[in-house]
Amino acid sequence: MGRLSFLGVLVVLLVAWVPGGSASAARSCPAEGFKQRLVCWIDRADEGPVLITLEGPLEYQAMGDEQREVSRLLNAKAHPLVVRVPEGVHTGQGGTALLLFAKGLLIHPGAKIDRLEKSTLGDLKASGFCAGTDKLCGKVGPGEGSDPLKGSDLADHAADPDANSFTIHDTDNNPSPNTSPSSGGPSPGGADGETDDPAGTTVPEASEAGYSNATWTAFWMALLLALLLLAFVIVIRRSRGPVAVGHRAPSPGRAGPGRAAGALSRVGPARTTRAHAARGGGVAASGSGGAGGVGGNGGSDDGECGDAPTARLRVAPAPQHGRQVGPRPAHARTAVVRTELHPQGYVEVDRVLRRAVWAEPGRPSPVPGSLVDVTDARERDSDVLYAFPPTAARHAKGTTPPR
Repeated sequence: MGRLSFLGVLVVLLVAWVPGGSASAARSCPAEGFKQRLVCWIDRADEGPVLITLEGPLEYQAMGDEQREVSRLLNAKAHPLVVRVPEGVHTGQGGTALLLFAKGLLIHPGAKIDRLEKSTLGDLKASGFCAGTDKLCGKVGPGEGSDPLKGSDLADHAADPDANSFTIHDTDNNPSPNTSPSSGGPSPGGADGETDDPAGTTVPEASEAGYSNATWTAFWMALLLALLLLAFVIVIRRSRGPVAVGHRAPSPGRAGPGRAAGALSRVGPARTTRAHAARGGGVAASGSGGAGGVGGNGGSDDGECGDAPTARLRVAPAPQHGRQVGPRPAHARTAVVRTELHPQGYVEVDRVLRRAVWAEPGRPSPVPGSLVDVTDARERDSDVLYAFPPTAARHAKGTTPPR
């Protein structure tokens, strides 16, 4: 579950980060407001050449305090604004002003170019346009009468879209002629990889989902790094040993009133004899002491014995030091251990070496030279003796082991 949660959070972060690259390519310019639309078109020039097609008269809006800023932005763009006026379309005050902003003009000879009014011309001059000897500004400025100009009157400043066709690439702005080597403007259909938006503006087409190639590359690289990181975490977790199940032994300073400082803890296997466990001793006993076993009634000072039930501890079996032969017989003789009983060795009985087997599996065998009690084996025709721990009463009489 932890691995799935980690992967889910990582995928969510990647998905939230990637769509930011498509916001600028997928947005559209506003449908109203000359100033707002002009600023939007200028911003689009960062992505490639922008083709603006006039389908009707465009109203003009004074620039106000943004006059110099608009002029500076236009001069700073690497890609041009191109204005196209189809046949029979009136430009209006805004459309004619747009002709002065653009670096490329496609005007049909049958188009209607409305003359600029004095107020519009004054605002354009304040914005830094129509300064000096601008011939185009002089032609479209206020003149005798109010009749609009024809597109053919601006043949010296614009190209006929029907007689010229160009292909403009995003990375190469050098025009390559398709039909006429003497053409002077882009094709009426716009540039390759461009589509018209609702405002009549043509902008470079983005990828299918709005992502650029650089964004997709970054996405796949990040996804690959995430998968590598996840694989590394899984390998590290599997390389660790099994985690011990149980509670940590408390420090001596935290021992409760019913728990001695050196008491046994529940961590690790308990090494007790079967007889001792049967008498109620050891870790698994159910006594009332502070060091009771898993099922005991030990103290719960730190919540270590009274908390929620945990997994059952696996206690390692006590080591077998001898052979289980049954109950200890009542009659026994005293012998001296001459070799280690693991579990069989030699003992000396009445100055004779006899084979014997240690018959107390829960206790370590005695070292050579120690006294033990021996009895005959229960099996018939067996010359092996059973060796038991010595009885204190038997040797309290002063019996001295033979040397």
